[in-house]
Order: sequence, then structure tokens, then C-alpha cells
Amino acid sequence: MRSLSAAFFSWVQGARFYIDTHAEAVALVPSGEGKTWLDVGCGPGPVARLASRRGYRATGIDRSPKMIERAVRLARGESSCRFEIADLEGLASKYSADVVSAASLLFVVQEPEAALVQLWSCVRPGGNLLVVETTEKMAPRAALQTMTHIRPGRRLALLLWARARNGRSVAPSVYDRLAPASGSRTPLLDGLVSAWVFKKT
Repeated sequence: MRSLSAAFFSWVQGARFYIDTHAEAVALVPSGEGKTWLDVGCGPGPVARLASRRGYRATGIDRSPKMIERAVRLARGESSCRFEIADLEGLASKYSADVVSAASLLFVVQEPEAALVQLWSCVRPGGNLLVVETTEKMAPRAALQTMTHIRPGRRLALLLWARARNGRSVAPSVYDRLAPASGSRTPLLDGLVSAWVFKKT
């Protein structure tokens, strides 16, 4: 991995701004009563939990047993959420879903284009791929400005996240790998984060 330690990023994912930002991202996809959602690299499971609250039967996968253990613990009482230990290798042979998501995954893998193709291959026809990543704006100065107006609750985590990324991000050209699929990009958190949604026909 090229970035934050698993323990630190788990702490960041519990911050209110992180939950709020990813709730906005999840809301970019229509609610899904009876439909399925696969969150890849789920960490402690915030995206899967958010998806389950929008009617999806959500599955989160992560290669870290500790992350899955934490995700299961945090999702107690959310019956439409489950978590499994798995990684990107052979993903499409094991999973498919109406929505596939990955938050802060492409930045930390060695081959983001290959990972993106793996994610896309799991999306069912008519479904969506949601990718959430920081942008080149995710750096300390911009984070300090954003910290002045986000809701309280681990706001310092935003600055530490920005210091770790320091303007480094997934190259926009990576998403060209999905052409000619139609996609849209939505800026979140004052443009420090982007959510990409790709529709599979």
C-alpha cells in the first residue's frame, strides 16, 4: 500500500466528515430496494452500511481480517449488511452486484487501471460503479480551509489525511479505461474528493 496505515485510515473513516462525504456519494446512486451492492476494500464498512440504509443488500469485502472484524462489529443490527474476507484477485468469478463501489482503493493499489477493470467486471448490466477518491486538491492548506465549516467530530482527521495524500491522487486518465461507458464526476468536500459514477448498459 502506498498510503495510510490500516489502523489510521480506520480512524479517519469514523470521522463525521468522512461519513457525511460518503453518504453524499452513495446518494448519487438511486435507492435500491431488493438490489445488491458490493463494496470492495470496505475497511470498517461505512459505505456498505450507508448502502444498506438505502435499501440495498450490501456486501463489503476487504483482505484484512481485522477490518472485517471491525466492520461486522459496527454493523450489528443492520441485517442487510454482511462482510467477507476477499481481495481483488479473481473478483468477478466470485461476485456480481447491481452497484459496485470502491472508496480510496485505487490510490493504494499498484495497478489502478487493472483494479478498475476488475471492479467494472462485477457490475451487472444496468448497474452502476461508484468510485470515490481524493483529488489533487487534498493537501493541508485546502484541508485547513474546509475544516472551518465541516461538522465537529474528528475534524483533525481531515488535516492528517490531507498531509498523507499531499496532493497526490489517481490520475483522471485511469478512468478512460472504462470508455465508452458513460460516467459522471461529482466534487465533494469542497473538491477535495471526487465521486465517479459509471453506468453499465
